Amino acid sequence: MNLLNLMRESRAKLIPHWVIASLVCVLYGLLVGVPSGLNTYGELLSFLLAGPLQLGIAIYFLNILNDRPASIENLIEGFKPLLKVILIYIIISIATAIGIVLLIIPGIIIALGLSMTYYILVENLELSIEESLKESWRLTNGYKMELFVLLLRFIPWYLLGLLCFGIGIFVVMPWHQLTLANYYNYLKQQQA
Repeated sequence: MNLLNLMRESRAKLIPHWVIASLVCVLYGLLVGVPSGLNTYGELLSFLLAGPLQLGIAIYFLNILNDRPASIENLIEGFKPLLKVILIYIIISIATAIGIVLLIIPGIIIALGLSMTYYILVENLELSIEESLKESWRLTNGYKMELFVLLLRFIPWYLLGLLCFGIGIFVVMPWHQLTLANYYNYLKQQQA
């Protein structure tokens, strides 16, 4: 796949939504980041919020991609299957951490293999935890290196965003998230 074309296509699709999408990303960053800076209980709260908010982000950007109404309330929709999403987040976090302890590269492979789980859940909420994780792994089978390269392509943009007093990160993040949602659609087409 031509990753540059995918990024361009995602950017063009995002243009009418960019301001609100940036605000959604700021809200996501605040909800996950601020509590962790407070105390130990804040770190636990951030950990518990991260999974449902990640599902909400996936809902929001898939809505934009598929020309459905997208709003800040999509973040809250990630809390509907609360226990399932928290358990998925814990499993992905633990599996990735174990992989990183085992010489970093296995952790990257695990993170890439499970990266489509939230998008799968958006479209198939009835799947069990195990089924959604296995489906993500199946979907990314043979595409992990390409996905890794796609993620690397955003590093210079995030660095540029940091140079803009960090505010630029929240301009890049919506583009990055929509591109991942777009890549998820591409993976589905490849597996069909």
